[in-house]
Amino acid sequence: MTVNLSGELEPRCQVLVEYAKWTARAAVAAGGPIKDTDTVYRLLDGVTFGEVLSGEPEISFDCWHQRETEALCCEADDLKPDVAPFPVGWSTKLINVFLKTAVYAGGLGRDGLCDVLHPPLDNGLRKGLIKHFSGQPGMIKKVDFGAIKKITDYTHYRTVIEGCCVAAKELECSLIEVEQLAGLGLREGEDPPGKLVSGVCC
Repeated sequence: MTVNLSGELEPRCQVLVEYAKWTARAAVAAGGPIKDTDTVYRLLDGVTFGEVLSGEPEISFDCWHQRETEALCCEADDLKPDVAPFPVGWSTKLINVFLKTAVYAGGLGRDGLCDVLHPPLDNGLRKGLIKHFSGQPGMIKKVDFGAIKKITDYTHYRTVIEGCCVAAKELECSLIEVEQLAGLGLREGEDPPGKLVSGVCC
């Protein structure tokens, strides 16, 4: 399903877009440098999601992603000049969680978009990637970003995503589905969020 965010949305699209904004805000509420709903929603409203949701397939998702991430950082700094510079890591978190909800979970977007979405980075995924690449110091160096706030430029972020691409190839899944490794990063005895009840499957 495609959607044009520049005009009036059909009800289902509107519900999905608003929910995607809510999940993105919730994802940064705990540790992000900007937490208030109005500011986060204003930042998300400034992202040109319509270009990749309904745009031409020839649009490079990775080029669009870098441009919009860096623009979101600048907008955040303008809106909250009293707060430390908004890291690239948190900007990508907002964009990636929005797209995960709207496209991967909600089914919005043009054909092929789901295949190129980036996984939202967090500590669980970082630890899962480190375990996945155990014994491969070169790959661990790529994916061990320390903390999302430490990803302060897009070059660093791209290096982490390159590591995720290698993991996706090894797991034979799409890039965003590398998020399945987040379960490996849990503390011993801790259940992953949404763990399926025994005997229940997707």
